[in-house]
Amino acid sequence: MKCLFRKLLLALPLPALLLALGCAEMPAGVAPEAAADAPLFNNGQGNPDLGKLAKFNTKPSITIAWAKKWIGPEGGRLDFQGFAIEVPAGAVDRTTQFSIRLPVDPHGSERVMAEFGPHGATFAQPVFIELPLAGTSIENSATHFIVWWSNDWMDMGGSITDDGQRLRTTTSHFSSYGTTDQRGVVITSGG
Repeated sequence: MKCLFRKLLLALPLPALLLALGCAEMPAGVAPEAAADAPLFNNGQGNPDLGKLAKFNTKPSITIAWAKKWIGPEGGRLDFQGFAIEVPAGAVDRTTQFSIRLPVDPHGSERVMAEFGPHGATFAQPVFIELPLAGTSIENSATHFIVWWSNDWMDMGGSITDDGQRLRTTTSHFSSYGTTDQRGVVITSGG
């Protein structure tokens, strides 16, 4: 028993030393905050003008910035932080991973915008997307529009859901989407 105890005493300092050396090489500090003009999403389509988008009345506290769900030919729904994707039956021919990603940087997270995925997917019929309306700067506006980013904010129209909480529209593709009440400053074509 004494021999086993002695071997353990000699063996324990080696792993502790290796652990200490390994941790000593880790960089210290926190990564710098992204610049205010850094792209919110890496979609290769430039940096959106956020000034045109609605703001949340109370900036959301986002700890997880995305949600994903596998949805098959039977259809389904993904809800996340007031944003939603509704896939009707038959819109996809195989199980597909859908996603909603929100900006977490200080400048983008106050805006009503999200990146919907999967990018590049085509649908047999349009899918529905919903974005928050209640609790936003355009809630009491006379006009409300969903817009998508394609080197400028493109008007998608939209209607208010029956419960008055969201704006809803259909789309045949995914991109970065937001809400606005400024019809005159966005290009009025849909997609």
